[in-house]
Amino acid sequence: MRPQDTDTIASLFYEGVLQPQAWHAGMDAMRVRLQAGVFHSFTLDTSGAPVPESVGNLESFGLHAGHMVEYETQHAGNDLRLTATLGLGPGGVMLDHEHFSQREALRNAVYADWLIPLGLRHTAGIVLRQEGSALDLISFMRPRDARPYSAHDKRFIERLVPGIARAARLRARMLTLSRSAHLGMAALDGLRQGVAVVDAQCRIHHANAAMERLLAVPGTLCVLQGRLGCTGGAAHLQLRQLAAAACARPGQAGALVLPGEGQRLAVTVLPLQAHHAWAALREAPMALVVAVVPGIPVGLAPGLVGEMLGLSPAEARLALLLAAGKTVKDFAAVQGCTVNTARAHLAHLLHKTGCRRQVELVGVLQALHG
Repeated sequence: MRPQDTDTIASLFYEGVLQPQAWHAGMDAMRVRLQAGVFHSFTLDTSGAPVPESVGNLESFGLHAGHMVEYETQHAGNDLRLTATLGLGPGGVMLDHEHFSQREALRNAVYADWLIPLGLRHTAGIVLRQEGSALDLISFMRPRDARPYSAHDKRFIERLVPGIARAARLRARMLTLSRSAHLGMAALDGLRQGVAVVDAQCRIHHANAAMERLLAVPGTLCVLQGRLGCTGGAAHLQLRQLAAAACARPGQAGALVLPGEGQRLAVTVLPLQAHHAWAALREAPMALVVAVVPGIPVGLAPGLVGEMLGLSPAEARLALLLAAGKTVKDFAAVQGCTVNTARAHLAHLLHKTGCRRQVELVGVLQALHG
């Protein structure tokens, strides 16, 4: 196979980080090149954590999902192929005929009672990723009457493995980020504050239910061509400047109060750190815009503060204590930690919220409370 053909297959796996159909296409392209009948991409994780969905083509070979369930429940524990693959570690390529003889295979229940009766025989297996308790594996099974995989086939797989392994790590990371962001967005929708995730140009990437209600009623906040804005010219410019400052590196927090008919609206703009799930899912820096009516108590739990601002549990508790008028020493006493440790939490808190001084931080948290 020409190098450019190998690159084409590898590119499908990279596209498969975000597009399941591309990952399937990459597996199928490898299957065709290897003259295999069935492919299977799956993750083993004993921790019970969410894993990428398995990918296979059983149906195109005349089989169905029940056959894979039968394998997982009845045969996987006695599979010589799986044992040999795991023994090689990440990046290793397992060709079954290199690890056990035809006689050994025929005496194994996986071959005799499952694989061969289904019309399959020789297998190539690879561990792509091993992170904590998670293992990503792929396998290709040739039809029963096909020849064993050759040394040339093995070299072809070995050329592809580094690229597919990198794609597998990215795929797992994106799943974690996506689920975290989904949980965070669900938490936002339960808030009484209006919250929007915007970029440096104030383009809205997400707005919770409370923000949608604010924007649906004519007032000081509005949407102009998909961007969050204000009806007043000076306030509109200030909001854009605050969003740009929050999306800078390092980001800086800011706030403004918008006058309105009957009630004012306090708007706080906070940077989302690059490691935050909502920010990591986007290529550009993001900011959090929070709008509340001053004087209406809305209350915040530490968990919600942590979700909103990307804080650790300890940092979120410190933020709420400071907003309630307590001191760093009070926090140390409540937590049972040293004052130096409490000050370290404060330093991290200031950095993550984009505040330069404690008084700014307190102002931000009080604005979030309403």
